Amino acid sequence: MRTAVFIAALFIAVTVLGAGCTGESRPPPEEAVLQEAVARINGELASVRASAGESARVLGEAGLTSTAGERAVRQAMLNHPYTESTLVVTKDGIVAMAVPDSYAGTVGSDISSHLETGRSIRKQVPLVSEVFPLAEGYAGVAQSYPVFGEGGEYLGFVSIAYRPETLIGRTVAPLANGTAYDIWVTQTDGVVIYDTTPEEIGKNLFSDPAYRSPALQEAFSRIAAESSGSLTYSFWDTDWARTVTKEAVWGTAGIDGTEWRVVVTRSQDAEETAA
Repeated sequence: MRTAVFIAALFIAVTVLGAGCTGESRPPPEEAVLQEAVARINGELASVRASAGESARVLGEAGLTSTAGERAVRQAMLNHPYTESTLVVTKDGIVAMAVPDSYAGTVGSDISSHLETGRSIRKQVPLVSEVFPLAEGYAGVAQSYPVFGEGGEYLGFVSIAYRPETLIGRTVAPLANGTAYDIWVTQTDGVVIYDTTPEEIGKNLFSDPAYRSPALQEAFSRIAAESSGSLTYSFWDTDWARTVTKEAVWGTAGIDGTEWRVVVTRSQDAEETAA
């Protein structure tokens, strides 16, 4: 009987201790949101890369202007309905295919002088571009994947373009909805490519008049320079009604040569008001 009681007591002690350790190992709520946001963004980028890779495989086997290749390109865009356009470009920088049909007028164009075209041809690896003005008329991101023929000859690349705020928003917006957290994402050059406050998207943290204060510049310089960290800064609330103090934690998302700083913020003032 004593043995049974001892075993039961030991089991309870171990259970309580284990629960306590589990609680202590959990990251703070804002860190958990950040980690999930980074994982979701990377997962979506990897999914686009996989679709582009499958298109490249078919184009390499069937030819850059083949019907089979076009079907593969269209399927890749169906896999990611937020994508705006896909170009198939030869190793000389000539557009060989453009999807959807509204972009057919770009076929035959020489885009070899474009920075991202040159980068794709030179490196011949999967790449994620920085935001740049696309010929289609909007600022977007292009994910490219090299195309090789059956003999291993480099033929060109396939490039899927989209608005970064759409890709990011569909993955991270649910993490902030209904919470005290805001999420924004910036390139290391300061261009904001996503924000739960939409009017912030497209601004540059280092040149926009709204961010000129020395304290903000110091905070944003740290975020751009360091892959992860935490700090506090003062800025307008989401209604632009008053200045609030924000706690921020950030990390880095990105694959294939890109770094996006993912920032999760919470207003200290909102917490004090709630208390």
